[in-house]
Amino acid sequence: MSEKEFDYEQLTNIINSVSEDKKSTDRRKKKDWVGRMATILSLAAWIIMIAVWVVLDAASPEKVRTFTATFFRATFGTEIVTRSRWDYALVYSAYVMMLVSLGASSIAFIFNKMRMKRKSDKYKVSTFVIGGITVIGLVVFLIRFWTVLF
Repeated sequence: MSEKEFDYEQLTNIINSVSEDKKSTDRRKKKDWVGRMATILSLAAWIIMIAVWVVLDAASPEKVRTFTATFFRATFGTEIVTRSRWDYALVYSAYVMMLVSLGASSIAFIFNKMRMKRKSDKYKVSTFVIGGITVIGLVVFLIRFWTVLF
């Protein structure tokens, strides 16, 4: 047996013993409730943010969107009713939903922080992304609708 073969065998034995030690110390067989709550709250924050976009679309001023009605100015016997102002009740509900989304993403971050005990644990990027989107959305929202909300 040559010296290189001996080094290779010794190296593989060391690697195998390290991986066996790692397996014995990592006793998690399934996700614990803290990790699940972080995932669920992050998902809830995303769903709430999508609902905010839908509510803001419904609250925005209505415009005639058909080509024939705008190009020919035709109403075909009925007047086209459009809303020229924002629906402020829906705007306020979207603001509250954004605050709930921010709370959910913050609590998800706290749960994720509680779970960070091992080197293999990682932060969920989704939690940071939705938190950042919510904060930016709230700032833009407050700049745009400051007089309506307060």
